[in-house]
Amino acid sequence: MKHAYDRTIGYSPLKDVNRDKMRLVIRINKEIIRKYAPPGVASRILVAGAGRGDEAELIFDEFAMNTVGVDLNLERPEGLRSPANLSFLRQNLENLAFSTKSFGLIYCYHVLEHVSDHMAVLREFERVLMPGGVLFIGFPNRHRLVSYIGTSQEASIPEKIKWNLIDYSYRLKGRFENKYGAHAGFSEDEFLAVSMKLFPEVVSVRNEYMSLKYRSIKTLLNWVARAGLGEFLFPSNYYVCIK
Repeated sequence: MKHAYDRTIGYSPLKDVNRDKMRLVIRINKEIIRKYAPPGVASRILVAGAGRGDEAELIFDEFAMNTVGVDLNLERPEGLRSPANLSFLRQNLENLAFSTKSFGLIYCYHVLEHVSDHMAVLREFERVLMPGGVLFIGFPNRHRLVSYIGTSQEASIPEKIKWNLIDYSYRLKGRFENKYGAHAGFSEDEFLAVSMKLFPEVVSVRNEYMSLKYRSIKTLLNWVARAGLGEFLFPSNYYVCIK
């Protein structure tokens, strides 16, 4: 296999991210976020899990707002300059070095499944989010049947098949959970059980995300959602949490 699974970054090295695919995803998520974020609330954005900085750079471009990218294992190339309103910091998401109510928008896309203590991370997100602010968060759906199809990372079809087989090997062993090193993510019930203790409003936007990303089969996806099959056929879960 070309790419081995790493608990910190997933299956594919950050350098293999396709920026065009990532920008498309950010634009989709921006369309969703704008429906829930009051005008002006996202004047300062926290990108949680910035990695090499590609995602934060694209978010800065798309939102045109003050953006801070943080990651415990920041891989930002040294000497690379950033615009004045785009910065990068090496921080642990479980213990952020920001004052309370610092950000209007937190963008956390497929990061929560890689942290040691997801509850600590969510508590920190709630703490640094200003009232009326929005957390947009996505992660793998633990009840999915198939995954990795629409990843932004460069990977061949055989690799994606192997990654799914690895997931199923964890399932067969009864160890398909993040704590065992599996790329499991969380089910809808698992996430709602913890997030609703912290945020007064938690909205599932998984169906909307899928319809926007795969517009050519929107009718089929809407049928899947109405039939209650999304929890098994949609590979990831997406939420907007409003403080």
